Amino acid sequence: MSEENINYTKEAFFHPLNLGILFGATLTSFFLNDAGMIPNVILTMTFGLELMFLGTVPRLPNFRKMIKLRKLKEREPVLESKNIFNTLIESDKKRFLILKHLTIKIRENFEKQSYSSQGLLQNIEQKIDGLMNNYINLLDLNNRFRLFIQTASKSALKQEIDEENAELEQIESERLKERKRRRILILNKRLERFESAEERYQICTTELETIEDAIRYIFEQSMTMNNPEEIGFQLDNLLMEVEETSSIIEAMDGTGLDDFGIFKQKDDLDTSFENEEAPEASQRLKSGS
Repeated sequence: MSEENINYTKEAFFHPLNLGILFGATLTSFFLNDAGMIPNVILTMTFGLELMFLGTVPRLPNFRKMIKLRKLKEREPVLESKNIFNTLIESDKKRFLILKHLTIKIRENFEKQSYSSQGLLQNIEQKIDGLMNNYINLLDLNNRFRLFIQTASKSALKQEIDEENAELEQIESERLKERKRRRILILNKRLERFESAEERYQICTTELETIEDAIRYIFEQSMTMNNPEEIGFQLDNLLMEVEETSSIIEAMDGTGLDDFGIFKQKDDLDTSFENEEAPEASQRLKSGS
């Protein structure tokens, strides 16, 4: 971030601590209005210290670093959304842009409402922004799970497991049986992960559709509303329900998406499964399972 875009004097003035001191000094002077020259002394000292503060603090390296970090954090969600958007497939980009266009129309409709209702409408707009942030993250996750599912065939995995079990019953060599059991364990683990990825893919798809329906509903309401206060509570409840998508994203991230191999190349999948399952397989064989 370019320092030319940051007004450090303004940032120092509007710092909560500085505003609190100014407010406290002004309030004290007001209550001591009948105490002779004391209010004037307080105000004079406050303004003098304020000029020193504004002339010194904005130049301090630590203060500048703090402001720059705060500004960067404020921009991170926007930058992250832009980066994710650039990685989406064309159909998902179009899907996002259509919904984004609806949110712009919603804001235009909200601007036509009375000044007294703007506080409520601003709250709804903030929630819409949160929904759109969740929406683009879900688009990305949905695509990753779809690609993972396409790397293998569920029916082919089941058939391979059945064939391996059938061959195991015909083998007499204990050493060869051990290798077969180990491979069956790996195949079963791959099948479990495939089924889990399928479930999460369906969750993503459903939540994406829910957000789309919610945005369209708000857009339709914004076109016809005469009194936003009357439907504000209803919209707020709807948005709170849809915002549960954020917890789904956190749950998916928390399990570790690499467990599904969606950040790995296809050629690395079998190796990763084998490396992870080898200790478990050996332990089960030793125990006679």
